[in-house]
Amino acid sequence: GDTDPAVHVLAVDQINISCEGAALSSEERSSFAKINVTAAKFAIAASSFEKARSYIDAGMILLEPQHWEKQYSLCLQLHEMSASVSYMHGDVRNMSIALNEIMGNVKSFEDGLRSSSLLVKLLASSSHHKEAMSNCIAVLSNLGEEISTDVSFTIVLSELSVIQTTLANISVEQVRRLPRMTDKSKLNAMQFLSMLCMYSLISEPMLLPLFSCRMVRLTIEYGFCDASIVGLSTAGFGLFTFTDDILLGYRIGKVCDSLIDESPNKNALRSRLCRELDCSLKAMVEPNRTVVPLFIDRYNSAMMNGDVESAMLCLLAYCTGSFYIGTNLVSLTKTFKSCIDQAANYQQTNTLHVAMSNFRAVLHLTGRSNDEVGIKSYEELEEIGKNTNSQLLLRRILMSQMSIHFYDRNWVKVMELFEKNPPSKFNNVLATGLALYGGVASLTLARQTHELKWRRIGEEAVEKNDQIRKGIKCKLFM
Repeated sequence: GDTDPAVHVLAVDQINISCEGAALSSEERSSFAKINVTAAKFAIAASSFEKARSYIDAGMILLEPQHWEKQYSLCLQLHEMSASVSYMHGDVRNMSIALNEIMGNVKSFEDGLRSSSLLVKLLASSSHHKEAMSNCIAVLSNLGEEISTDVSFTIVLSELSVIQTTLANISVEQVRRLPRMTDKSKLNAMQFLSMLCMYSLISEPMLLPLFSCRMVRLTIEYGFCDASIVGLSTAGFGLFTFTDDILLGYRIGKVCDSLIDESPNKNALRSRLCRELDCSLKAMVEPNRTVVPLFIDRYNSAMMNGDVESAMLCLLAYCTGSFYIGTNLVSLTKTFKSCIDQAANYQQTNTLHVAMSNFRAVLHLTGRSNDEVGIKSYEELEEIGKNTNSQLLLRRILMSQMSIHFYDRNWVKVMELFEKNPPSKFNNVLATGLALYGGVASLTLARQTHELKWRRIGEEAVEKNDQIRKGIKCKLFM
């Protein structure tokens, strides 16, 4: 237990060299496989994922021929680690092999929970968000948490109303007084609910408040854990997104900021909650030029933790945010290319396609719309968005196209998109951008054509932005 990691890893390296071609007894093979597992854990903790792969492979080779029958726990550990490290490398093939091996040999539902969570990540990385969410819901049912996805907007608002009352006076001290969550089934449920929150934000945003509200209720009833911060942050994001109570959403976000600072897993939590806390709650209230640089720190932290999913989302947020704060386009082109290359390498397809849609606007502004090989057209991306039900991708395509037409001062094109996609159809985040573009375009057309239609639309857009701005009362004091 007190073994120095560096000493242990050095010893295992020497043992693995001596094992090559050696005749080993069953006891020796088992013992050497176990120390390779420990070495792999040390390597993962040190973010040496390539080294971890070598120890996992060495451990696999040392297993008995009938390893699932004779070395079940050791075998389960090695295959779970293999799937996890494969995911960190974007190695979908080996990840699938390891998960299939586990699913075919696992002895109990509890033993399969880790592989179930990895399977969800694998499905999501391939943009199969509906299947990923269905798997989460099936696992939650077995954990005693029944989830209905047959909901209306009225039900969503009702849930948020309860949360508004429950969290109206939330403070860090209140949360600190909660006991620690110890019920294993509820701790597991919180992890799968956290994944549901992540993927519903991409494909089924209206379900997001239901999942986050369930997490808040479990926290109140069973106690606090790190995933509780995810639930609270996402609940605040839900208030900000679907209601006019932006101030309470921001206040919840500030409480979560403090709770994250106190957590030993603060770097992982900050990366995981980049979209909920930084991209939305902070970006709508605090100066964007102070928020956008945070995304690179979140990206680096996620990569150190092997969380490539959050890392790619943080890098995408940095690219997108940099575009809207007016970063030099030459520098931004390099950053977007890096994001696209990494998303492709790690097999994060939704992030890859969203990055392409945003990069299209950068290419247009630099006059290089047709120069980049491998960057899909808006039509291709829209088809992908529809086929995968990626609402996030479809929304980003819309904003990217609006940005291009706005930059070109093609007010008619801006208004064609605006009238097809009025702000009232969307949450506060997207509605703000649409109202800005549509408001300027319609009022400009009103001045040019003297048509009352454009003036009316422009005034309605201005009113919409005023409503959102009034919700951000705290901005006056920043």
